[in-house]
Amino acid sequence: MQTKRSGESYAVALSQRPHDMILSRVDDRIIADVVRLAVSYPYPHSILGSPDAENYVHKLANQARHEGDGLYALQYSDRVIAAAHLSVYGVGSGCEHTLWKIRHPLIAAGQPFEYLSNLFNMLTAVAVKLRAGTAKFVIFLSELEQEAILQAQAAGFEPEARFKDYYRLGEVCFVYGKTIIGV
Repeated sequence: MQTKRSGESYAVALSQRPHDMILSRVDDRIIADVVRLAVSYPYPHSILGSPDAENYVHKLANQARHEGDGLYALQYSDRVIAAAHLSVYGVGSGCEHTLWKIRHPLIAAGQPFEYLSNLFNMLTAVAVKLRAGTAKFVIFLSELEQEAILQAQAAGFEPEARFKDYYRLGEVCFVYGKTIIGV
């Protein structure tokens, strides 16, 4: 695996993905494409899939408290095909352990869902290069996001928790996690 950082953009080479698939921080050049993904989000959500999604995408794209935080887009043949937000969720006190959270995985209509597992793998690759030590990654997914759940599992994430009524009454939220030791 190779990671190359250029300003706020990252290119990650993984052997199991097409060579022209690039992960980059969302900027003015591609934010409109990510907004389209967010507005067309097909599952129940308080913001995604609604007209408010555009403002939310802009907020996520400009939200960075730690190095590596931000909204990322996966591009293939110069098209945004998937996106997600990556953030540092917690830092162990002096023990070089970082908790990362991947939020709001989005995929363009008609794209293979396998691109989500590529996105998850590429996000974890970027994160482990940015912060020394061990890394824990979590993804909170609604029971309705079945394809995202399958792709999280394909990327090595395992079910770790289950919350009833987390997003909406009667709906289950699953937490998938992945730990990377000795990075």
